[in-house]
Amino acid sequence: MNTLLMFYTMIYQHPRRRLLALITAMLVIVSADAAPRRMACLSETGESSARYWSEQAKNNRNFGNFAKANRFEQHAAHCEASEYGRKVVVTFDAEPSAADIQSADFQLYTICGLEGGDIVQAKITSNDETYTVSYYHNYHRMMRYFHIDRDSLTAGFVDQRDFQCRFESYDLSDKLL
Repeated sequence: MNTLLMFYTMIYQHPRRRLLALITAMLVIVSADAAPRRMACLSETGESSARYWSEQAKNNRNFGNFAKANRFEQHAAHCEASEYGRKVVVTFDAEPSAADIQSADFQLYTICGLEGGDIVQAKITSNDETYTVSYYHNYHRMMRYFHIDRDSLTAGFVDQRDFQCRFESYDLSDKLL
């Protein structure tokens, strides 16, 4: 009986382990390819934004607008310790092709992350040179377009390219928060 059990283990268990390893590898590859992608784009540094807000505070104080000047000084203080002045995060399901228009989540953080971050539904398209993210801006009541150059990953609105982008790892549990 022990010999029969040993024979069974040699023939059937090892191929099952190999098959299990193969199936696991295939699932990892498929899930990695199907995982959402996130691109984060940062503009100027927090220090340069702090200088900007300090100048705005000074100008408003000179014109007698003290409440606005105080608010801008708070912005400057917040920006001094920040990594960025503005940040855009675009999350989409897969690499968009030239013929594809797919849904994306768009987030814009301003004043060094003090404001914004709301997820806005957007569309992303691409061609050989750029990704284009389009979304409706409720406050301005108009469509906005954020362009990302595919080669350099520089980005911006209209023809400005004042953001530098990078792909980030993205965990599906991030969407649950």
